[in-house]
Amino acid sequence: MELIGRDDQLELLRRLLAEPRSHGSAVLVRGAPGIGKTALLAETAALAEGLGHRVLRTSGVEAESDIPYAGLQLVLRPLAAAAAGLAAPHRQALDTALGHAGAAVPDVFLVGLAVLNLLADAAAVAPVLVLVDDAQWLDDATASVLAFVARRVGTEPVVVGGAARDGYRSRLNSDELTSVALGPLTDGQAAELLADRAPDLRPTVHRRLLAEAAGNPLALTELSRTLGASADPHISQLPLTERLERAFTDRLETLPDITRSLLRIAALDDSPSLPEIYRATRQLTGLTAGTAELDPAVRARLVQVAGTELRFGHPLMRSAICRTMPTGVRHAAHAALAAVLDDHPDRRLRHQAAAADDPDESVAIALEDAAHRDARRGGIAAAVTALEQAAALSEDADRRAERLLRAADFAVELGRPETVTRLLGQALTGPLSRRRHATVVWLRGRFDEGLHSHTSGANSLTALAEEMAAEDRDLALRILWSAAQLCFWSDPGPEERRTVLRAVERMELDELDPWRLAICAYAAPVDRGAFVLDRARHVALREGDGGRAYRMLSTASGVLVRGRARSACREADGSRGRGSPSPSAPARPGFGGRPGRTCPSAS
Repeated sequence: MELIGRDDQLELLRRLLAEPRSHGSAVLVRGAPGIGKTALLAETAALAEGLGHRVLRTSGVEAESDIPYAGLQLVLRPLAAAAAGLAAPHRQALDTALGHAGAAVPDVFLVGLAVLNLLADAAAVAPVLVLVDDAQWLDDATASVLAFVARRVGTEPVVVGGAARDGYRSRLNSDELTSVALGPLTDGQAAELLADRAPDLRPTVHRRLLAEAAGNPLALTELSRTLGASADPHISQLPLTERLERAFTDRLETLPDITRSLLRIAALDDSPSLPEIYRATRQLTGLTAGTAELDPAVRARLVQVAGTELRFGHPLMRSAICRTMPTGVRHAAHAALAAVLDDHPDRRLRHQAAAADDPDESVAIALEDAAHRDARRGGIAAAVTALEQAAALSEDADRRAERLLRAADFAVELGRPETVTRLLGQALTGPLSRRRHATVVWLRGRFDEGLHSHTSGANSLTALAEEMAAEDRDLALRILWSAAQLCFWSDPGPEERRTVLRAVERMELDELDPWRLAICAYAAPVDRGAFVLDRARHVALREGDGGRAYRMLSTASGVLVRGRARSACREADGSRGRGSPSPSAPARPGFGGRPGRTCPSAS
């Protein structure tokens, strides 16, 4: 499969492989985990074989990094028979290094000469390409020999190609090697890769995946498998494959304990503030935590420091650290963060909730209050998160279900059908009252508003609303709001519109009630438009629903204003002799006007 976004690097490698037979070279490819180093080496091997090269391979293995010459053994295995033709001192040094003889450990310089001569003999028959993947994990002896060879292949038809992760020291870093840096794919290249690997991704999944992968090819490939099948792309932490977790957390175990603690706190913190991270780490460990303790992670390129803020080298580093953190450690880290956030009560509350081992109704109630505050400020996504956390900590099954349903209701407002489905699925795991069953039915149908033009849809929702009106008028109003939206987007006919209007009138609401006005605006924008706009300017924010009714009315009023602008355009066109108004040809259900025209005066 063709590599995407690596044309420049491939051209360089192709040029080196095509050099005259009397010339060799050495290349080291560097980049972050998952950036495509192995894929680039594989493509290089294919190019070399096509040009008639003999390809020898080895790779570093972390578990074998302490075994001398473990990597060299793999490189030379195909040349075992030719080793017999080496001069006696070189043959003996090589046999001893590879464990075929029991003499004293040879000098690395002598082993290097033996390997160089062996490769030169092989190259006399056909050019040789030596590929070394994961060079950061090579044993020291092998790395020293290959560095020795790399510095001396200039007059031989031998190319040494290595790949190493950023943040590791390697003896293959000599000045004689040509350095090839692999960076992230551009947004366009990442989108091209996704189109090739996962062409059927939903738009919401596609956007989330591009943002989280940040141009990393491995992340794009692996996440398209896990997130593509996920019910909800809006979950806070993405489901990572084991391969991704290993790629982004392999360095953690090599860091000092205090540095790991700093990274764990940083991964859980919703602020990049270094002073806050240092304070929480001291709270967690009781140890000094500052610049010196963070430095090993900076040198390993796991994080970057910009002023007083910390940034992870890749967005998925945070997710991988969170997902691999033991539960007890994670709870303790959240508790430490909560302890240092006295000046940020809502953030402190979220960390208190995440630190809880068992249900805690007092925290659940506090989260519910926070969700209402978030909603009033327009933070609907934060309200969904807080209500879901509150549900998880609920001590009572009824309150748990109610909080999940309210979270799903807000998720509908955000346009997140996958989140709605997930939250409703959680709610249905316990017993539900008749009212809550009606809520589930209503919420499940919210994303069908106008999509399939069901003529009975508005009537069915209106009947459900009237059935629930005596028991829960607020729920009945929201169901009627959905029926009104169906009237607007699918134009079911005048009788269905009148049915919705009669139902809202029977609820005997005040003339300035925002739900009443919003429902009228959507159910019958032509007949009730003037009525709504005349009263909308006098409506006050309604308490108890997180400002939702006010938001719905604002949306409805905007629709009416745009509708009037279109009507003005239509009338202006008619007065200029471009045709008479045609109420039967609406630009949108309920409005007249020609699609695609905009009245200049309305702008």
